[in-house]
Amino acid sequence: MTSLSVEEFIENHAESLALTWIAGRQGGLRNILLENNPKLANVGYLNLIHPHQIQIIGSYELAYFEEFEPEFYQNSIKELFEQENLVCLIIIDVSHVPDYLVGAAEFYQIPLLSSKLSGEKLINYMQATIAKLVAEQTMLHGVFMDVFGTGVLVTGNSSIGKSELALELIYRGHRLIADDAPVFTKLDYQCLNGTCALKGMNPFLEVRGLGILNVQALFGNSAIKKDKNLRLIIHLEQMLNERLWEIDRLQGDYSNRRILGVEIPVISLPVAPGRNLAVLLECAVRNHSLKMQGYNAANEFCEMQTEAIQMDI
Repeated sequence: MTSLSVEEFIENHAESLALTWIAGRQGGLRNILLENNPKLANVGYLNLIHPHQIQIIGSYELAYFEEFEPEFYQNSIKELFEQENLVCLIIIDVSHVPDYLVGAAEFYQIPLLSSKLSGEKLINYMQATIAKLVAEQTMLHGVFMDVFGTGVLVTGNSSIGKSELALELIYRGHRLIADDAPVFTKLDYQCLNGTCALKGMNPFLEVRGLGILNVQALFGNSAIKKDKNLRLIIHLEQMLNERLWEIDRLQGDYSNRRILGVEIPVISLPVAPGRNLAVLLECAVRNHSLKMQGYNAANEFCEMQTEAIQMDI
């Protein structure tokens, strides 16, 4: 079982979750237990019977407390803050946080925060964030790009031209996600989400002869993207004549690569002087998209050729 302190979680995700500290900073070292365990819910609306580690309190929950006599809601607040699994409280949809919650958070040293997001969005975002933290991850060598809306990992031996190809693709309007060592997270049984290993480093691309380039500074904000699901691998390969003769002239050089249990299609492109790899890669992505929709140009070509031969006979 892994864990993450509330303080560390807020430091890394406060901006995306619109979180603000209210009280209980002394409890920042409390740990959120990161485990896919239905008996230990991570985040949800206020629940005193089946408590969550992170309890969300909105205007309806506050109104519930305030409907009763002071003694009753004081006991309820005491029960809330003394829950064994509670590590954090987040207030939403209220303009003023009640003093009794602020005081209890300070007394029990439980982090109390507020968020500008709606309850549904906050819960969904936090669950997705925690799911990524507990998911399997792997780092792969290559350049990860968004080409025509498809997550494409460009692989190949060192110095084969991956970065030069990425630079040309960016020039043609596609987007860089991560250079050299993208990290992929398994979100479900058939989905791998890729991003840059180091936060804030995704605009940088190393091109031999030019050094480190900031493609965001060169081409604008549209030249980069934070993350994308991996759908296709383009493998650049310098092929000998024997290897070239092995390639299926009709269907091309297609295979599959298993990454964290997910099958990812691989297309191998021969690298040779005079070949426009950027155009080839774009066509490979478009053709792969057509295949995913059920259309195969080679099959149609064979069918039309067979019909033509039969007509001549």
